[in-house]
Amino acid sequence: MVAPYRLYGADLSPYSVKVRQILRFKGIEHEWLPRSQARQAEFARFAKLPLIPVLVGADDYSLQDSTPIAETLERRYPEPAITPDDPALAFLSAMIEDYADEWVNKAMFHYRWTYPADQESAARRIVDTMLDGASVPDRAGVEASVRARMVDRLHFVGSSAETAPVIEASYERLLRLLEAHLGSRTYLFGARPSLGDFGLAGQLGQLLSDPTPGALMTARAPKVAAWVKRMDEAAVEGPFETLDALAPTLAPLLREEIAGAYLPWMAANAAAAHDGGDVGVDLPGGRFAQKPQKYAARAFTELRGRRAMVAGEAGLAALLSETGCDRWLEPPAPTVATETAADASGDVLDKSADA
Repeated sequence: MVAPYRLYGADLSPYSVKVRQILRFKGIEHEWLPRSQARQAEFARFAKLPLIPVLVGADDYSLQDSTPIAETLERRYPEPAITPDDPALAFLSAMIEDYADEWVNKAMFHYRWTYPADQESAARRIVDTMLDGASVPDRAGVEASVRARMVDRLHFVGSSAETAPVIEASYERLLRLLEAHLGSRTYLFGARPSLGDFGLAGQLGQLLSDPTPGALMTARAPKVAAWVKRMDEAAVEGPFETLDALAPTLAPLLREEIAGAYLPWMAANAAAAHDGGDVGVDLPGGRFAQKPQKYAARAFTELRGRRAMVAGEAGLAALLSETGCDRWLEPPAPTVATETAADASGDVLDKSADA
């Protein structure tokens, strides 16, 4: 009997893990299908682009891209909700999820494919999934090929010798800020998980699984590491907290990371995508330069639109103003030219380079 949903993904894909955790949290019956060579033809039937995750319903209708998948599941299965009833918290949850997808993913990909121990570990695990138990005459050669291909893609997320200090400082700062915020609560917004939890845990779960960033997290942020592990079986343990209760430890995260690194990069990336130039922005740790990512530019336009929809929330406005976020969220971003999916496929590495 076919399960109501089939999820094609990979354990080394933060976006696949995010969707799997949401399905588990909502108690939605599904079959987890790691993408392997043996399943390639089956996967290709449903994937409009060769990207994971792909969620397929019993009627063979498929969805790609973890954020639209999460939003669709929330509409179809509203309980238990991953969207707080408070519009201010709902906006912050969506913004943190986007921060994870577009900015924290840079740290995930950077650490995984920059340091030799991390490269070796990831290549070995990727080949394990690809082969799905099958043996090959030259496994070492296959691992070396995977490693070389992924290292060659570091520039897509902006990872380089010049940007490494920015990326690594951001990761270490996130650990410090999140450790303080999770010191007295189970999840980001209280005693139950939100979309922001699932998005951020998807990326940090990968970082925890890799030798170099995993050692940093274990040593410096044990509460964050415990939360990452807890997210695999997330459950409702109580209500969401109020914005006032969250603000003392949430505000530093918004000020130092969201307004300090993610939003300035998103704004610079959107401008570069619109103007046809390269991204160049001064961030804590140095200059961050890379080719623009058009997917992220569209995401920034959507985020600014979300902000406009909660313009009347006085408490949120005060928090976003005080932390510097609204400097970047208003006014609306320039419109980025519409693309076909095929045109955009090369720009969604931040949603697909999840190994």
